[in-house]
Amino acid sequence: MKRAFSVIKSEIQSNIEVIILLFITWIILFEAINIFVILTGLLSSIFVIVFTDKFLLQGNYEDQYMIGIWQMVKYSVALVIEIFIAGWDVIPNIISGQSDVTIVTCETKLEDDFLIDILANSITLTPGTVTIEKKGKVLRILALDSEGLDEDHRGALPLKLEKLLLEFETEKKSKNEVSKNGF
Repeated sequence: MKRAFSVIKSEIQSNIEVIILLFITWIILFEAINIFVILTGLLSSIFVIVFTDKFLLQGNYEDQYMIGIWQMVKYSVALVIEIFIAGWDVIPNIISGQSDVTIVTCETKLEDDFLIDILANSITLTPGTVTIEKKGKVLRILALDSEGLDEDHRGALPLKLEKLLLEFETEKKSKNEVSKNGF
């Protein structure tokens, strides 16, 4: 029993950022702060972390998913900004009926499959674009405003978001190199 508590304690300590994120999400979803929400949020967050680390991930979230909490916040802010900018660009074309739809195929510079999935989902969240197919690094995108896409298909990608994901990927690769070399 003592060993089980020790394992739970180490899981909590190594994943405290994720537990806090899950706890905040719990409170936001309940839209209330009271003793019940706080206790169930903390217990649920801890249970989820211990369960997934024990049976699903076999490691730390940040190590598995390459994106730390602060990187996730940075990416989320950039995504929301990109969504608003794209919305303002697309709305006039929709209202005026001048929107032109095309399907483009472009290749991302990302290597990691998880990060490519994040980019593909971000494209779908951005107004005027939908990722319709993903094969490795190649994405097929339905774009509402096809102006300029004939000569540069990568224009359908939210390049600022791809750049952020490339930074995350580079950081992870450098961390892996350091841990392999023992430095």
